[in-house]
Amino acid sequence: MPPILSNIIVILILAVIIFLAVRSIWRNRRKGGCGYGCAGCTGNCISCPGAIESQKKDGE
Repeated sequence: MPPILSNIIVILILAVIIFLAVRSIWRNRRKGGCGYGCAGCTGNCISCPGAIESQKKDGE
């Protein structure tokens, strides 16, 4: 197999993995999440319980 064909196959596999990761983040954000899941959330998202509580305290 020519080296260029091997490179193309590896690039295509990486492109598919990146596409699936971005699509997953995009779908989470459309659902109202911060896009990274609750475990990795910093609490700065509008939909996160920690952010909502801090906004309530700031508004009082």
